[in-house]
Amino acid sequence: MNKIYIKIENMTCDSCKQKITSKLIKIKNIKNIIFDKDIVQLEYVKTININEIIKNIIDLGYYTDLKMISDNKKKLLKKITFFEIFYISLIIILISLIVNKIFGFNIFNVIPKIDSKISYSMLFITGLLTSIHCVSMCGAINLVASSSIKRNYKKPIFYNLGRLTSYTIIGGFVGLIGGIITFNGYMRGIIIILSAIIMLIMALNMANILNLKIKFNKIKLTKKIHNSFLIGIVNGFMPCGPLQAIQIYALSTGSLISGALSMFIFCLGTIPLMLLVGFASSFLQNKKLFNKIAITLILILSISMFNRGLLSIGIDLSNIFQPNYENYLKSEIKDEYQQIEFDLSYTGYKDIVVQKGIEVKMIINASRRMLTGCNNNINIDEFKLNKNLKIGDNVITFTPKKTGTFTYTCWMGMLKSKIIVIDNIDFFNK
Repeated sequence: MNKIYIKIENMTCDSCKQKITSKLIKIKNIKNIIFDKDIVQLEYVKTININEIIKNIIDLGYYTDLKMISDNKKKLLKKITFFEIFYISLIIILISLIVNKIFGFNIFNVIPKIDSKISYSMLFITGLLTSIHCVSMCGAINLVASSSIKRNYKKPIFYNLGRLTSYTIIGGFVGLIGGIITFNGYMRGIIIILSAIIMLIMALNMANILNLKIKFNKIKLTKKIHNSFLIGIVNGFMPCGPLQAIQIYALSTGSLISGALSMFIFCLGTIPLMLLVGFASSFLQNKKLFNKIAITLILILSISMFNRGLLSIGIDLSNIFQPNYENYLKSEIKDEYQQIEFDLSYTGYKDIVVQKGIEVKMIINASRRMLTGCNNNINIDEFKLNKNLKIGDNVITFTPKKTGTFTYTCWMGMLKSKIIVIDNIDFFNK
């Protein structure tokens, strides 16, 4: 008995396998069909017509081609190599650095402020503006959910319907509980870490590095598009900066209706650009390259989120390296306190050096242009400080009682800086 392996794209459940089996088993000389995830093993006698097999699979709405057929199963399993991940990551980092150099800041971290005075119309506009951030942070997930071999406009629509549904439900829930339940920085960090691990597993599974079989056959949704809807539902629970900001707003409403409506309107604002990106994926010609880019983006995002989670619980992996103190701001001793002052920027705060045992007066000058929904709140866990920044001079005071390196971040953990505490600032200035 001869064997051949065929990789088939667009399969979503057991019913897909049953349809393919029923079709292929009728082809002359094919005796047995065995599925392993998205790879089918055909057992046959004498010879078989490969072109006939490909045509039958495509006619059913799935996809394969000659490059996806082999007598060696291992060749079909690997979707991306570590070298490809490295090269794609390097290109993404270079593009990010170029954008940062041209614009002077990371445009994806500029999140509009959302406070209790914002109207529903402004929530929609905020969603429109924030959709740039959504595309950068969740664009790969959007493309994966929307991707199809044939042009399929339903998948992007159902993905965004999933997002809209979960946003609305979450908004209603947090609005209902009002101020009863709040998450501190530590709990938020745990949630982010768990989400990052789930995203990492998702990316490794997409790359076939892991071989987890996720079955959706018990969930009764429209076939071939239910995965897109489910991914959209899960997307609503992602620890995203703008999403956390709007959740806090919904929490402040103290109302199920108002909370649900606020997140519904905000999500509506994010949909046009996300939908456009989803539709664009239907026109992509090089699906394999697209899948490799998507896998790499999700890997990068999961690692970034994991680091954010660690920062939220007070763990800074960069502390294992000796910092370059030359770029740090040094405090100036004035009478019975020490002062340090700097201007707020899009990229965050400043690394500072202060002396142990003397009260620190840290003054942050925030202009209207530089203050955003991302950098407008500072957490300094070591000194149990949480400060909302306003336009003008913001004074933060604390007294360091031990030497060491401590991290302070924005409320989302995306922007971070360090506080170095030493015994004698005069010795450091020499």
